Amino acid sequence: MKIDKEHIKSFVKDIPKKIWLGIKNIYELPHSGKYLLLSMFLLILFLLLTFPYDLLILKKINELERKDFKSIDLPVFKFSIIGNTEIENPTIILNNGDEITLEKATIATPNPISFLLSKKIKSNFLVNFLKYTWKDSELITTFGGNTELFLDKQTYALTNGSLQTESIDIKIRPVNISIPTNFGPVLLKRDSITINIKEGINCKITNGVLKFDKIESSGDITAEISGTINLTNKKLDLTIYIDTDVKELEPYKDLLYSKYIKNNRIGIKIGGSTDKPEPTLIEKGKDEN
Repeated sequence: MKIDKEHIKSFVKDIPKKIWLGIKNIYELPHSGKYLLLSMFLLILFLLLTFPYDLLILKKINELERKDFKSIDLPVFKFSIIGNTEIENPTIILNNGDEITLEKATIATPNPISFLLSKKIKSNFLVNFLKYTWKDSELITTFGGNTELFLDKQTYALTNGSLQTESIDIKIRPVNISIPTNFGPVLLKRDSITINIKEGINCKITNGVLKFDKIESSGDITAEISGTINLTNKKLDLTIYIDTDVKELEPYKDLLYSKYIKNNRIGIKIGGSTDKPEPTLIEKGKDEN
């Protein structure tokens, strides 16, 4: 069979004209502009719904594991572009050996467009049975709230944002704190302590520094907490005022009253880092709220 080269060349040459003629005929149909816009919208929607966000998130988690954590085990990660994302039974081991586990976290999936374009995360969340374990102690709590966070576009480090929670119940067991003073260490020892923060926590993040509004707690200990945590270098600058109506302080009241206790409160300044906090008592008239 002989191939007609001229016929093939003519056919190929006419393709652009036929395509243009087809587009022109479609455009002349009734409501063609609306159909074109609808098709473009559906295409964009399809791309957004099928984008592998879960793989992107897991990739970033793996990067964190190599950089900021000793290990991260995430056995159940159910990502949903519409509705809630669920995480079950994760285990995070920090570089200092501390361990974080939780039973389940439910997070309203942030707007993917905002995250991809501006690295903004805005969401509601509920965390069930969070346990933080360090040395021979553990902290257990359940809480919910909402957050708006902004990440660095290059490093994905947390830079700015806000966090609000509802009422929080916290149980710490056992409690064994030694606070240095001029008279020797003040020991706070108890099998367990229950703390209730009725108004929840309200804090802001600016340039990587987490700042607490005044947090008031009740329960076994009535306290007031304020200060900052640097999320970049983990430095602490916290101030805690505790009502001295605590049985563990009774043996020290007479000794501490002249120098540290004012208005039936004793102040504790916590410096150092999250890995190694350094508590000291605040003398009267210094760094008072």
